[in-house]
Amino acid sequence: MVEPRTPHFPSSFPASPAPARQQPGMTQIPQARPPQLSRKVTPPPTSAADQSVGPEEIEPRIPTNVIDAPTQRFYAVAVFLTIQAVKIADIAKLYTGDEGDSISELMFCFKWVAIDGLFFWFLPFMRIPWLTFSPSTTFLQIFGFFVINMCFSFKYSLVPFGSIWYSIWKTIYDRELSLSERSVKIYDITHNSSHIQGKYTVHILPEGAAMLNPDQNCYCLDDTSSSSIVLPIRINGTEPLIIQLMKADFETGELQMIDIKEKETKKLLKQAKRYEDPNLRYLQYTVKSPGLYRLTKVRDISQLDVRITQSEALVVQCPRASIQVADAKKRDRCSGDLSDLSVAIEGLAPLDIKYSRIVKDTPVMFQVSRIYTENFQSPLLSGWNKKESLLRDGTNLKWGRRETINMPLNEALSSPGDWTYAIDSVRDACGNLRSYTRESEDGERLLPKAEHLSHTFTVHGRPQASFLRCDPLNPMSLPPGRETSIQFNLDFQKGDGPYTLQYAYSPHENAEPGDKAIEPVVKDVKIKTQTSGITINEPGLYTLKSIANKYCQGDVMEPSTCLVITPPKPSVAITHENILDKCSASSVGVTIDVTLVGTAPFNLWYRLIRDGATTEVKKFVIDRTRYQATITPSTAGHYVYEFYRLDDKWNEGLILDHTKLRVEQTIKPLAGATFADNVSITRKACIEQPVEFKINLQGIGPWKLKYDLIHAGKRKHFEMKNITEPVYTIRTPSLNVGGKYGLALVTVEDVSGCQIFLDSEAKIDVRFEKPRAAFAPVDGKMSIRALEGKEVSIPLRMRGEKPWALRVRNLDFPNEPPIVQTVEESNSHLRVKNAGRYELMDVKDVAACPGTITDTAKSFEITWIERPTLRLSESAVQKREREHLYVRKDVCEGDEDAVELGFTGSPPFHAQYLRSIKVDGSTTTGRKKLEDVRAGNYVTTVRLDTSSAGQHRYEFVSIADSLYDDPKEARLPKALVLSQKVNAKPSARFADTPGKMYRYCRDAGAGDDIIPIQLTGAPPFQLQINIKHHNTGKNEIVNIPAIETNQFNFKIPPHALTLGSHSVSVLKVRDSRGCVRKTAPQDAPFVYVAVADLPTITPEETRNDYCVGDRISYSLQGSPPFVVEYVFENVVRKASSGARFSRVAPGPGNFTITGLLDSASDCKVHLQLTKIIHEIPSVRISEGTKGIHEGDQAEIHFQFFGTPPFTFTYTRSEIPRKGGKPRVMEQHSQTTDEFRYSMYASQEGTYEVTSIEDKYCSYSAKGRK
Repeated sequence: MVEPRTPHFPSSFPASPAPARQQPGMTQIPQARPPQLSRKVTPPPTSAADQSVGPEEIEPRIPTNVIDAPTQRFYAVAVFLTIQAVKIADIAKLYTGDEGDSISELMFCFKWVAIDGLFFWFLPFMRIPWLTFSPSTTFLQIFGFFVINMCFSFKYSLVPFGSIWYSIWKTIYDRELSLSERSVKIYDITHNSSHIQGKYTVHILPEGAAMLNPDQNCYCLDDTSSSSIVLPIRINGTEPLIIQLMKADFETGELQMIDIKEKETKKLLKQAKRYEDPNLRYLQYTVKSPGLYRLTKVRDISQLDVRITQSEALVVQCPRASIQVADAKKRDRCSGDLSDLSVAIEGLAPLDIKYSRIVKDTPVMFQVSRIYTENFQSPLLSGWNKKESLLRDGTNLKWGRRETINMPLNEALSSPGDWTYAIDSVRDACGNLRSYTRESEDGERLLPKAEHLSHTFTVHGRPQASFLRCDPLNPMSLPPGRETSIQFNLDFQKGDGPYTLQYAYSPHENAEPGDKAIEPVVKDVKIKTQTSGITINEPGLYTLKSIANKYCQGDVMEPSTCLVITPPKPSVAITHENILDKCSASSVGVTIDVTLVGTAPFNLWYRLIRDGATTEVKKFVIDRTRYQATITPSTAGHYVYEFYRLDDKWNEGLILDHTKLRVEQTIKPLAGATFADNVSITRKACIEQPVEFKINLQGIGPWKLKYDLIHAGKRKHFEMKNITEPVYTIRTPSLNVGGKYGLALVTVEDVSGCQIFLDSEAKIDVRFEKPRAAFAPVDGKMSIRALEGKEVSIPLRMRGEKPWALRVRNLDFPNEPPIVQTVEESNSHLRVKNAGRYELMDVKDVAACPGTITDTAKSFEITWIERPTLRLSESAVQKREREHLYVRKDVCEGDEDAVELGFTGSPPFHAQYLRSIKVDGSTTTGRKKLEDVRAGNYVTTVRLDTSSAGQHRYEFVSIADSLYDDPKEARLPKALVLSQKVNAKPSARFADTPGKMYRYCRDAGAGDDIIPIQLTGAPPFQLQINIKHHNTGKNEIVNIPAIETNQFNFKIPPHALTLGSHSVSVLKVRDSRGCVRKTAPQDAPFVYVAVADLPTITPEETRNDYCVGDRISYSLQGSPPFVVEYVFENVVRKASSGARFSRVAPGPGNFTITGLLDSASDCKVHLQLTKIIHEIPSVRISEGTKGIHEGDQAEIHFQFFGTPPFTFTYTRSEIPRKGGKPRVMEQHSQTTDEFRYSMYASQEGTYEVTSIEDKYCSYSAKGRK
C-alpha cells in the first residue's frame, strides 16, 4: 500500500520495500528454446511473535464470551509479574542470609526453575490470543529463565553474570540521560533519516532491437511427421506487431518468405516469458521443415521498423547411423576371415561417428571424424563460423541436405571368441549429437542397443593337425600280426567339435614317399579329443589330407606323412677267442664277438655254468648290431657259456639253439690286487696321522705285494711278503707334511711266481695344518667391559678346515658344564651372557682332526661396566635422618632454592623423581608428580618447588646414563628421598573492606582516625606502608619496625595528609622467620583517605558550540556525589553526578550551569558556564523518476535546512534489478551558501545525497559518529 503524499516536509521517508529474492533456474528447451528464467519470491522470515496464533485462528481455552482476549492477556501478565515480584523478594533474602547456607541456594534454584517452567509450559495450553507460542519458543523461554535462576542461586557467579548482562542490556537498551533529565536513545538522535530525504532516478530509454537465434545454435528435426523445433526470437526494448522470416530450402534452393501476422505475433507475445530485464522478451516460433532461416523484417506497434541484428538459424535433419550386414543370419566366422560389415551414416556432412568393438568382454572405442562423400563441397568443411552468414548470393545450398554414406568395417578376425560391433553416437557438421548409449535406472549398467545398432558374431579358431613322432625320416615299425596307433598333434578349441580328419593310405610294402604307388585309399575319421589317434595293422604310407571342425576348415601342418614299415626278425651269430696268460700260458678268460640282426636295443641272455653246475643267468644289453664282450672269472674252474634267448625292440623271447651257441674253457686265475674301497674318491686325512687301506687279493696264496707312497714328486717303496689272507690292510706311516698323496699298487705275485703289474692308485688329501683356535684381542686387550646383562661377543680366530667344534669353559664358574659351539667361519664370535674369565679347552674340525689352542690367546676376560648412581652433595642437606632419607633446611614460600646432584657413570644422565606436597593444615599428602632431570655432566642442579607452603618431598626413583638407557633397568633398588619445609609468606590486609573511603574536611585534625590491619605469620612483624597523594602523584613510605601482635591499628602521620584524596596500601610485611611478602603499589589492596575542599568543575572540551546528539561533559573535583544545578530550555534543573557530569543534547538551545555542591560540605559554588546547542542540518532532493533519451538532460533540485554555508555529497548509482544491490558509479561534493541548489544530469542512474554539513554540524546517511 502506498502512503498519500502531502506538501509538508516529512520527518522521514518510509522504508524501501525489501527486494524479492529471485533464484534463476535454467529450463532446457528441446533443441531450439533459449534459457528460461523462473522467478521465485521468498517470503520474509517470521519472528516468534509472528508465529503466535491470532484470535481469529484458534479458540482460547476460556471462551472469549466468558472473558475477552485483552482481559485474559492482562491476567496472564499480572500472574507473571506477581511471580517475578515474589522471586525478587526471595533473592533479597538469599543475598542477606549466610553465605554458607547452601541449602537455601539449592532450594531457591529448584523452587523457581519449577515455578517458571510450569508457568511457561502452561501458558500455551490456555491458548490466550497473542500469548500462544510455538514449542521451540516455549523451550527457549524455559531455558532462559533456568539460566537466570541458576546464576542467582550461585551468588559468587553474579559478578561476571552481571557484567555480561549489563553489556547485553546496554546493547539493547542504549539510552543516556539528556539535558532534560530524560533517558534518550543515542541511536535515534544520531541516526534520524529525516535529515536526508528523497532520491531522483534518471532512465535512458533504449532503442528496440530484434534477433533470431541469439545463441546461434544449430537445430535438427527427427524423421517423425510430428517432429518440430522452436526457434527463439529475442525482442529488446519494443513490442513487435509484424514479423517476417525467410527460409532457404536445401533441396531446391528456393527462398520462401514466412509472414507472422499481428494476431499470431500477439499470441507469441502472450506466451513469452519475462526476464529480469522488463524490456527483454523471447518469442518462440515453431518450424517443422529443415532449411536455413533468417529474420528479415520486424515492425513494432508504432509502425516503425525495428533494428535487426543479422543472425540465422540452421535447421537440418538429425543424424543417424545403422550397421549393415550382408548375411544377418550368419553368426559364426572363422579366424582370419574379414568382418564384412558396413555402417550407414546419414546427416549433415561432414559427420563424426563413434563405435565400439568388444572382443572377449574387452571393449575398444573407435572414432572416425569428417566423413563425407567424394567431391562434396560445404562451407562447414573448414568448421562452422557462427559469425559468418551461410546464405550468400549464388550459394549452392545442397550441402545442407541429408547425406547417406556407407563406411565399410572390414578387418581381419584374428582372435577367437565373441565379437560385437556397436554404434555409440553420431554427430553432424554443426554439432547435433545423437547418442545410442543408454544406462539403466540405477546407473550401474548399459542397456542393450537396438538390432540395427549392434551386431554380434562368434569367431572360431581353425584347427591344425600333423603326425606325432612319425615322419618319412623316422618311420614307424609294425611287426607282422600286430596293431599300433598313430598319434596326431592336434590344436583346436573345445566346443567346436566334432572334428573330421581325412587321411590317405598306400597299402604296398616298402613304400617310399617318392615312389609311384597305386591309388591311395582315402578315409575320414571323427576326432573328439586332442589325444585321439588311428589304429593300424598294415604297413604303408599314411598321408594327412585335411582337418575341419563344425564351422571352419583347418590347416594340415608338417609332418603330414607317416611311413609304417615291417621290422626284420632278429637273429644272432657268435664267435669267441680264449685269453691266455703270458706267464703261465693258461686261459684266464674269453673274448666273445656278437653279430645281430633286428631292431635295437637287444637283450642277449646266457647261462654261466661252472664245474657242471649252473651258477647264474646273465644278459648282455646291446644297442648296436656288432658287440664284443670279455669274460674273466676271478676263480679257477671249468666254465661253459650257453646263449639261449634273444630280444629286440619288437620281438621278445626268441629261443636260440644253445647247443650251437656254446663256449667252453678252463680257467686258472692270475694273481691280482685291488682296493676294497672306491678309489675314485680322495681320502681326507689329518696331518701327523696314518691312513689305512683294505686290499682284495686274487690268485693262490701266499702273496707278495709291492706298493709306493707318492708325495711331492717322490716315491717311497714298500714290499709286503707272505700275505696269507685274501684281504690285507695297508697302514701308512704318519703323514707329517700336508698336501696330496698317492698310494699306488705296483705288483703282486702269488704261489705260481708270476709277477703281475698293477695300476690301481688311491688318492690321499692331507691337511696342511692342524685346526687351531684362539681368542682375538679387542683394542689390543684380551678383555671387554660390557653392559651388565647384555650378550657379549668374544672374537674368535680359527684356522684349518671349517666347520670347527669348540669347547670353552668359564674359570669363574668351575662347576658349570663347558660351552660347546660349532664355528662356521674363520673370523667368528663366541656369544656369552655372564662375566668371567673364559678359556678355550680344545678344538676339532669337520673330520674330527684334533687341533691346538694358542697358549697366549686361550683366555679372555669379561667384566661389567658399573651402573650409574646419583647422590646428594653434603651442602645440599641439613641433616640425615636415616639411610636414603635427607632433610634440607626450611625456606620461605616463593624463595629460590636448588639442590646439587652428583652422578657416576657415562654422561649424559637422565634421572626421575616423584614430587609431592603436604599442605599446611592438611592431614593428607597430595598426588605425586613425576619429574625429569637431565644432566650433560657429572653434577647438576635441581630447582626445588617453593611456590606452595607445606612439607615437600622429593623421591629420586631412577637413574640412566648414555649406556644404561633402558627405562626398565633404570629404576633404583631403593629411592633417595629429600624432604624440605616451605614456610608460608606473612600477609597483611585491611580489616575493613578494601577501597573504603575515610573522609574529613581540610580543617579537621589528622590522625583522629585509625586504619585496622590484620597480620598473619610468626610475630614480631615489620611493615612498609605506602601513602599515595593523588594531587601530586607522589608516594610516601612509612616503616613500622616491630609489631608484636597479629592486630595492628595504623595511624596516619599528620604531615602525610594534604588537601585532596590519598590511598593507603601495605607494600611489604616480614615475620620472625625472615619470610617477606612484597606487593607492587599498583597491585596492593588500598583504602582511601579524602581531605575535602570546595568542589570545582572543568569542561572536558574548550568549545562552546555543540550539535544535537553531542555529549557535553565536565570533570568534577571534590567529594562525590555532586549536585549540579543548570538551566536548559528556560527550566532550572538539578542533577546528582559522580566525578564526571555528562549529558546528551536532545535538542537545540542554550545550556548554562549555575551551581555545584559536593558531599563533603554544604558549600555551594555559584557558576555561569554556558554552551550553545545547534540543530543538525537537513537536505531534501526532488523525488521522482524521469526517462530521457540519449543526449537529453534532467534537472535535479536540492533544498537545505540549517546554517549556511552547506557542503553536501551525492552519488549516482546504477538502477538495480529486482533482488539486486545497486552499485555506486560516481560520487561528488558541492558547497553552496544558499538554501536551494539545482543541477542537470544526463547519465542514467539514481541520484541521492549521502552527507550534509553546515557551519556547525554535519550528518551522513550512515548516521552521526
